Amino acid sequence: MVSLFTVLIKFLGLIKQSVLAAYCGATIETDAFFVATGTMTSLCGTIFSALSISLLTIHTQLLVNEGREKANGLINAVLRTFLPISAVLALLFSVFAPFVARFLAPSYQGAQISDLAYDIRIMSAELILYCYYLIVNTVLESDKIFLPGKAIAFFQNVFLILAAVFFYSRFGMNGMLYAFILSGIAECILVTAATRKKIKFVIGKIDYKVEVKKLLELTIPLLLGNAMYEVNQIVDNQISTGLGNGSASVLNYGASVHDMVVGVIVTSISVVLFSHCSTWVAQGQTGKVGKSLEKILVYLTLILLPITGMCVIAGDQIVELFYGRGNFGTNEITLTYSVVIGYSLGFVFQAARANLVKVFYAFQDSKTPMINGMISIVCNITLSFLLSKFIGISGVSLATSIAMMIATILLLRDVKNYLPGFSVKSCFSEIRKGITALILSVVVLLLVKEVVNLSTLICLIIEGVVVVTVYGTILFCLKSKSIGEALDYIKRRT
Repeated sequence: MVSLFTVLIKFLGLIKQSVLAAYCGATIETDAFFVATGTMTSLCGTIFSALSISLLTIHTQLLVNEGREKANGLINAVLRTFLPISAVLALLFSVFAPFVARFLAPSYQGAQISDLAYDIRIMSAELILYCYYLIVNTVLESDKIFLPGKAIAFFQNVFLILAAVFFYSRFGMNGMLYAFILSGIAECILVTAATRKKIKFVIGKIDYKVEVKKLLELTIPLLLGNAMYEVNQIVDNQISTGLGNGSASVLNYGASVHDMVVGVIVTSISVVLFSHCSTWVAQGQTGKVGKSLEKILVYLTLILLPITGMCVIAGDQIVELFYGRGNFGTNEITLTYSVVIGYSLGFVFQAARANLVKVFYAFQDSKTPMINGMISIVCNITLSFLLSKFIGISGVSLATSIAMMIATILLLRDVKNYLPGFSVKSCFSEIRKGITALILSVVVLLLVKEVVNLSTLICLIIEGVVVVTVYGTILFCLKSKSIGEALDYIKRRT
């Protein structure tokens, strides 16, 4: 259900990016918009996703062991503590927006800095909205209800599409900024309505000092780790803005294709896995955690390998299909394609890391992922500087993939501290079969791409069908255990 809803959201996201590319193009104004919205959204995630992740494990423990009323009191205490903090942060970013703008884009001057500062000032309201939304959404995820929390991207996409089509010609990027804020308000209303029978807002005095202290102890390492990712985002923006006008927009457009794959397949699975792992750990059933992790790593790898092949070989057609119109020309398509290739090489590693860190969080270990994240980000920043000098904007995305590979290797080593029975070697046999199937399907894809000369959409459909068919057939011939399990499951369901 989460994946299907995410498909809809990501499809809308690609439509949004396509509409923005057609109506707004890739200009200084769009660069400022993407830098401001990307940075503030990332900052909100840095601070409050760390809080919500730590909160979910504590809330689940209280819910399992002490009941709904005790868990409800914790949510009220956290809201009272962190909403005022988010308001202070929003005020600080609003006041110091010009300084933040100069830091984010040191190459900007005059009106460029003023535009970026204005965008940051408007977007500072997101800090308050995200704080409320993520805390209240924790109640839903503890109860294995995931769809309302995913709707924030749905609102963002719909509101921005409408703003671009109906208001951009009159209000410019201002209309886009206010549409972004309205989408956050809509999400807060939705999660409040969804939790109306699960949470009661308490006005009187409540005492949860012990739980809030424990929450802070878990959140601080997570926050530090996330802060490093925010630094990485800032560095990427600085590098992209220094590579010429439109480079930041190109990086954003390429990242949208990457985000669609990661959001649909990786994020939806990791969100569900985290909630269940937290419950299993609270119940003392750690064996289920290890078995689920092994299966998820294998299945995700087998699913993502053919997608990686399609992005590398046919990524130019994908970019052309979604963005190749209006003010988005051949040069922009080529640059965005190079970004897509760089990101796609890290799909498997990003999937593995996203699920591995959730296992650590379920065991209330936020320090190990923090250290791992810092090592990964130092590698990412260093490689982004070096590679961008040689291969341009694509070096930024390629650096991300290499850093993800390093992070995954380190986490696979450390996860055995909590799951002694977990074994990476048990996954190798299936992964080798997947790599073999990928190589052969890519060869066939290259041949098909040379022969088929139709419209971009028809070509992509044919190529996608060919890759999936060849890949699946080879896995079946190699007697892949995962294919057999999938076929058995389909038979049982039908």
